[in-house]
Amino acid sequence: MKRLWFGFLAFTLIFPAMAIAGGYAAPSTEELLNKIDMLSRELEQVKQQLNEVRAQQQKAMHTVKAVKEQQQETMDTVNDVSEKLEDVTVNGVDRFDFSGDFRFRLDSARAHVKGYWAADTIQSAMGTMAGYDAASLGAFMTPMLPSLSPALQAQMGAVMAQWDSMSVEQRMGVIQGLMGSLNKDQRVALLNAMNFHKTSGFNPDNDTLYTTRLRFNIKAQATDNINFKGRIAMYKIWGMETARATAAPFFAQNGFAWDPNISRRPNDAVLRVENAYVNWTNIADLPIWFSVGRRPTVDGPPLQLKYNYDKRYATPVALGVDWTFDGATIGYQYFNPWPGKIRICYGRGFESGFKYRDHKLDDVDLYGISWDIINEPDDHVFSNIQLFKAADVPDFMENTNNRGLPTNATGELGDIYHVSGVYMNQFRGIDWFFSAGVSRTDSRGHGYMGAGLLNNPGEDENHWGWATYVGARVPLEQLNSKVGFEYNYGSRYWINFTPAADDLYLSKLATRGHVGEVYWIWDIPETPLSKYGRAFVRAGYQYYWINYTGSGSWLGKPIDVDDLDDPMNAQMFMPLDKLQNFYLTFEVYF
Repeated sequence: MKRLWFGFLAFTLIFPAMAIAGGYAAPSTEELLNKIDMLSRELEQVKQQLNEVRAQQQKAMHTVKAVKEQQQETMDTVNDVSEKLEDVTVNGVDRFDFSGDFRFRLDSARAHVKGYWAADTIQSAMGTMAGYDAASLGAFMTPMLPSLSPALQAQMGAVMAQWDSMSVEQRMGVIQGLMGSLNKDQRVALLNAMNFHKTSGFNPDNDTLYTTRLRFNIKAQATDNINFKGRIAMYKIWGMETARATAAPFFAQNGFAWDPNISRRPNDAVLRVENAYVNWTNIADLPIWFSVGRRPTVDGPPLQLKYNYDKRYATPVALGVDWTFDGATIGYQYFNPWPGKIRICYGRGFESGFKYRDHKLDDVDLYGISWDIINEPDDHVFSNIQLFKAADVPDFMENTNNRGLPTNATGELGDIYHVSGVYMNQFRGIDWFFSAGVSRTDSRGHGYMGAGLLNNPGEDENHWGWATYVGARVPLEQLNSKVGFEYNYGSRYWINFTPAADDLYLSKLATRGHVGEVYWIWDIPETPLSKYGRAFVRAGYQYYWINYTGSGSWLGKPIDVDDLDDPMNAQMFMPLDKLQNFYLTFEVYF
């Protein structure tokens, strides 16, 4: 630019001289002044352009410097990340694996309660009679004497002579014997005369109940062969911080939150540990493993079909065990002639604490064997059989009832033995299964209100029970859906361990009677952003035909629901004979 400037000045000075030398006339003063003014303006424009060029050069230099600084910062970041990745590889920070799921659920239920005699009504009537003196009792019983047998009349006469000298406990025993000696119509007439009546049947319903469930899973590799797995869960009813809306007075197992179902029943908004356990595999370089902690013993096969899981979640067969218990397992895996596993299991179902004075209950321990006879995931073939014993079962375990009050064991009832199995396969894309189970009680004691292990007060019998469970799931690929059908039946004395089942009011697999269910699953066609990512909608309908009382409970004798008009078959819980429930869920896994 400097050279251009000097050249321009030289030209302006030389050009007039050349013009004069060439014979041109000299310009006037006015013309020279105009020329100088024009040249001055052009000079200012050149200076301005020069300044702009300089500014652009400086800006470019600053930009280059900033780019270099940014490049250096990026290189530092890359180096830092590389060091961290190297640390991950060396120190195993990548051993953590997190996942979770969210579920919104709507339930709408209708039920029918049979007319029945309530246990507290009978207790009140007996207490009233025990409070009479001999004269009052005689006046009350005189109208009934003609309907009694001569032998019973003579017996009543002897009792009346000693009545005033009896204790309350002795009087209650006499009244119990009297009630047992009368026929049904006489018992009803006696109670009605005392102004005690049967509870009439009615139809309870809950049109809409909403729940939210949130679960987080974690896996962590501690060593080459030792890993940790755990799950925490929150499950609550909309608008409540208790489980009362889904609890008693209908069913004993769902009447309270207790250790086997504390994270599985809709309750409050607290995150609770559902399972936490450690696996030690390849022990001594053999296909043997050891596992201990709070076990993943819920949602077992074949429930993964209905719940739309990618794989089986738990080991126990759902017909027998759906219970979050604490324990340990030793397992062995084999590969010939096909893949399979066998496990020896132990669990603590109830810790009785110190033994002192009259509190001498034993702990409840569970012993079992679970055998995956064949486990071929690629061929969709699975077969399992399990056997277990629950030793020293009490009337109640540690729990909080539907009024928020603690309930504790009062008596030891005996042992429960159980065997169940399942076979699953696939035919032309249709998943199907068959499951069956047998239970047996070994009764040797009594607890609350004198009730025993599937026995009434005063009884000490052992009972066999059985159940079946079948179902199928049909894919509808064009609709991105699946449709499933299930049916199960339990006999009068059927008993299993499923208080943690994902049925809102009663574990259908614990039902003494029939249950039919149909469900539909729609997999939402969204692109997953992780290996766990997916979402679906599930809708279903369940219908319970309940034949016998006490489904899911081991305390007290199951009674035919058609025999509840007899006061001797009084019930602690409202006896349903029909229950239908519609549910709709929106579930997201991440």
